[in-house]
Amino acid sequence: MKATLIFDSSSDGNITDSYNVAQLLSPIITSQRIMAAQFGNTYSSMQCKDDTVIVFDEFLDHVFMIITKDDIDDAQRELLDSKTLVQHICGQNIDLLHSPVYQGWLSVLLESRTKGDSIPGASGVIGESGATASALNALKSISKEIKCASYQHYHLILFVGDKMLALYSSRGSEDLMPPDLILLSFQCIAAQEHWRNANRSDTNTASNSWLPWLSEENSAIVNLCAGGAVVPCAPHSLHIAEVAPRIVFLVLVDMEMRDIGIAAHMSSQILSNLERLLLQRNLEMLPNTLDNLEAAVKKTTDALRKNKSNGNLCARLTSRMLELRKSCTTTTPLTPETTATAMRTALDALLDHLKPDIPSLKMDQPLKDLTNTLAPYIEFLRVKAMRYFSMGSYPFQ
Repeated sequence: MKATLIFDSSSDGNITDSYNVAQLLSPIITSQRIMAAQFGNTYSSMQCKDDTVIVFDEFLDHVFMIITKDDIDDAQRELLDSKTLVQHICGQNIDLLHSPVYQGWLSVLLESRTKGDSIPGASGVIGESGATASALNALKSISKEIKCASYQHYHLILFVGDKMLALYSSRGSEDLMPPDLILLSFQCIAAQEHWRNANRSDTNTASNSWLPWLSEENSAIVNLCAGGAVVPCAPHSLHIAEVAPRIVFLVLVDMEMRDIGIAAHMSSQILSNLERLLLQRNLEMLPNTLDNLEAAVKKTTDALRKNKSNGNLCARLTSRMLELRKSCTTTTPLTPETTATAMRTALDALLDHLKPDIPSLKMDQPLKDLTNTLAPYIEFLRVKAMRYFSMGSYPFQ
């Protein structure tokens, strides 16, 4: 079980060393995990004498926690938001949060939740027929220009403020789910605020200036629930550009790794359950869990082969599964704990595979065409985006 302090959001500035903080918190986390794993006494929060609240959650053998003076329900919602956004930007490789870039990305997304025009947490859709029809036709028209030869499934989206104006999806693409649209909404809010501040500080700043949490081409790999996955498991490349102030163009390219992501997530979850059983010495449940893990690993290797991926990775996963089963069912020099750790290492190698290279898209000319098509509607859309705003909290001008 791993525990990682993502970043410090305290206002007093006294906490500067995340490693020291992690050491201070590790006894609490260890106690919570032992109570859950060995004694079945699970708890998701604890309250201290000074009314400090500590809330726990976990994802793929990583512990998420929040320490706050807020109400427990509010803290749990805050932690769930953080966990969901981590799943979207990191996928299953939570160790990416050690990178300052990913820490910054998570930070701006969390801050963007309360800066939108609409009700927080709701993905708004603008329903003006003329603008929507023109935008949809424009997206369909430019789709031929930005199509990525290696990948056949993609989504082209226009956001106004934090509301979706139009969505064009290629044939056969998996539908985007509400959590996906909320993530994209937060991303648009963060981008708009960054561009607005950049233009204020330097009037010579070019449109579509670099967003520090993305690549130099304002792109990144994000993980979506496309197709109804329980958690974000489908890697997509995200490309973002400004059409006009408050109007953002997004391209999502499906990296065709959804089946691998889902199978890998299932394998990791079952392996975590097996590790808990080994810790509890619960031998009765072990055979069934081994069968489930073997089936999940087979789905993973089948998906890798279908994707024409690394053959050595398939062989490694299969070999580690055989070693794990053998150590759990017969007497061998290797203990089940050792082979389970080796299996975890093999799955960790798979997570690197789920962060593919970002394809390069030529967006300059399509962006110009899109801007020209939407020119008659731009001022109207800017007003439309302000429909639900509050003067007290509205961040844009």
